[in-house]
Amino acid sequence: MNSTDIRNRGSLEVIVSERDETIRWSEHGYPSALARWHYHPEIELHLIREGTGFMMAGDAMVPFHAGQVFMLGSNVPHNWISDLDSGKKLPLRDVLCQIHPNRLQALIRVFPEASQLYGLLRRSERAVVLDGASARMAAMLLERMGHYSGLERLAVLLELLGVFVNAPDSEWTCVVTPEYRFEAASGVEDRVNAVLSYIGEHIASDISLEEAARVISMSAPAFSRFFKQTAGISFSDMVRRLRIARACRLLDSTNSDIARIQVECGYANTSNFNRRFRQETGMTPSEYRRRHR
Repeated sequence: MNSTDIRNRGSLEVIVSERDETIRWSEHGYPSALARWHYHPEIELHLIREGTGFMMAGDAMVPFHAGQVFMLGSNVPHNWISDLDSGKKLPLRDVLCQIHPNRLQALIRVFPEASQLYGLLRRSERAVVLDGASARMAAMLLERMGHYSGLERLAVLLELLGVFVNAPDSEWTCVVTPEYRFEAASGVEDRVNAVLSYIGEHIASDISLEEAARVISMSAPAFSRFFKQTAGISFSDMVRRLRIARACRLLDSTNSDIARIQVECGYANTSNFNRRFRQETGMTPSEYRRRHR
């Protein structure tokens, strides 16, 4: 790419806090105007209450499930894409809190006891995913935080950060590659979110790179480079992962025949569907259904 390289950029979200408030707590559903590919300077701690799908963070795209808690560093672009049938909603999917890293860095300077937070801030630059007992504790604290303000909210935040600091190695992982570097630019977010909408609307039918390129008024070669550099994976990989994510949900939550699920997920060829499904999950669709039932 030239000097206008647009790799891994999202929409700048301006976080407006209440007066005399440095810890912002909120909740929202999905779909929502707030659920989009974006970034902000504030550090974010985020709980998914319900649903499954894929999280995009920096150059990573990983599955998520209800109960996971995430910590995203300053200016790491992110988005959670739930797999839902048309017209369906998750009314209260997300609960989160945000705080500017300068506040935590000031705390570290004043209180040596908070020095462990420095390592956590560095980890958050690569998007920390919390699971297991640590995630359950963090989720409880995030929910509790919504009932408090002032000093009580600060106390809950410190306890929440302590859960991340003390989580055993088996209950956390970082998903963004160490080589990831963020560069901000305006306008790119609209293109990315338009492409994601196009994929979602056509997940059961034909999806082509050429048509996606036309959606955002780009040539196919330029779009292919743009999407890989921006989303961290190729366009075809993104489509495959979202289709298989839908197949997993249908296998787990319905009694539909596998042949019907295959068609609903945009696969006309059974062998191709089975091959792609195994590529993403490590098992066949029938094996997946047996294991998750």
